[in-house]
Amino acid sequence: MPRPGEPFETERMYFRLLEDRDLDAIHLQFSDPEMCRYFSEPPMDRAMAAETIEFFQHPERDPYLRYAMVHRESGEFIGTCGYHHLDPERRQVELGYDVWKAHWRKGYASEALRSLIDMCFRELAVEQVYVLIDRNNAGSIRTAQKFGFELSEPCRPLDASDQVCMKLTRSAWKRAVFGNA
Repeated sequence: MPRPGEPFETERMYFRLLEDRDLDAIHLQFSDPEMCRYFSEPPMDRAMAAETIEFFQHPERDPYLRYAMVHRESGEFIGTCGYHHLDPERRQVELGYDVWKAHWRKGYASEALRSLIDMCFRELAVEQVYVLIDRNNAGSIRTAQKFGFELSEPCRPLDASDQVCMKLTRSAWKRAVFGNA
């Protein structure tokens, strides 16, 4: 598993830090009404998309990391994923993932989440990872549950009242990865 910020590959995708060339894809993804219905932030204009890319290009100085998810064969932009709100004192971090709607229900979020969870527990000194998900996003909730995330009290103030917090502890992750050892 690479260190946070380093590019890596999975079966179908490669992951790299966001780059200026991602502007059109980021703007499209984060301004599309169907996509935005599950986001806690308002739709982005092009200037906001450019600021977002700039913000995430320097993970070494911030407790935030966002990867572009790119299809290995076609080079197509699939979505983004990463972590934010890394809290060393509470030993927790929040994961986030978004897949462009043309790629929903194809397992890309699961493929990304598996790598993110491993990265966080292996490379960051955290004891739990959590996700905030719109309560109406049944697909995303099922994806998190598949990895052992369970409903919990909010790990930080919610961005929107229609979110649920789900967390995965290091011990639950170890049981899932290594069995009852």
